[in-house]
Amino acid sequence: MLWEILLGLHALQERNEEIALDGWRRRTRPLIPQSLSPLFEIAPPRGYSADFITPTRGIVTLREGIEEILATTPDQLARDFTEFARHSRKPYIARSLEARAAVRRVAHDLERFFSLALAPHWRQITRDIEAERARLVQTLADHGVERLLGTLHPYARWKYPVLEVDDYVDQDVTLNGRGLVLLPSFFCRHHPITLRDPELPPLLVFPISRRTWLGKADTDEATRGEPLEGLLGRTRTTVLKTSTAGCSTTDIARAAGISPASASHHTKVLREAGLITTRRDGYAVCHEITDLGLTLLTSTDGTPIRQQRPVQSERSSRPAM
Repeated sequence: MLWEILLGLHALQERNEEIALDGWRRRTRPLIPQSLSPLFEIAPPRGYSADFITPTRGIVTLREGIEEILATTPDQLARDFTEFARHSRKPYIARSLEARAAVRRVAHDLERFFSLALAPHWRQITRDIEAERARLVQTLADHGVERLLGTLHPYARWKYPVLEVDDYVDQDVTLNGRGLVLLPSFFCRHHPITLRDPELPPLLVFPISRRTWLGKADTDEATRGEPLEGLLGRTRTTVLKTSTAGCSTTDIARAAGISPASASHHTKVLREAGLITTRRDGYAVCHEITDLGLTLLTSTDGTPIRQQRPVQSERSSRPAM
């Protein structure tokens, strides 16, 4: 949950990419009070974010995560704020508050941000993450760890005994017998990421193929998309939404609750209508929404459409895992 909070903070600060999150940004930004500004300062969308706000191992609930943050040692806090100062300057919260007060303020603000920005959509978010987790477990069971690491993400390449990640910081993480936690994330963008501190448990967070068009709160989910469903039908609307981040036929079948054969039929109809494209990716196929499909999908709630170009990373490197 804490990683989704951190990466949600990143995503909320972005303005020119990930069009699938535009509705969520538009509805969430007015809800965020000025008092949460220090939280955004220690979680910028580019560069270093404080490691201490994302403890991972053994964390199940938000309350457990907050308790772990409150237990941050002075040494850990000093390392994180020193890292900030090395790249730019100390965050306001580190300059203005003593260590314990700063940690308490951050913990409170993280809970507040979750309640405002993520809690209304948490069922949708976790549903997509669990679907990705199930896919990974199935891949591991059917084909082993080599296939799992080799198909983890387009920016990740498994070259035994190294997992390389493109378009990331210049960083090597050596396991030395430690396990690697693979963490699928709804709000992770661009490429897999990891913690900066090499002494922390090794972890790789990577983007999932979102199956949900995140916009209104869960309570509005039953009514969202009704105009489009009247045109395409509920199943094809789900297929179109699922294709916003690129997905396989199996992904579509799982999201829509239909057979792979039925999913292939629906993608064929949408492809012939110019709403999605299909390309081969190794032995699988990848379905992606077109500009026309995005226009149709987003115009149902009155959202103005604009073509958005992804922001390129400043550096490209390959950290070893």
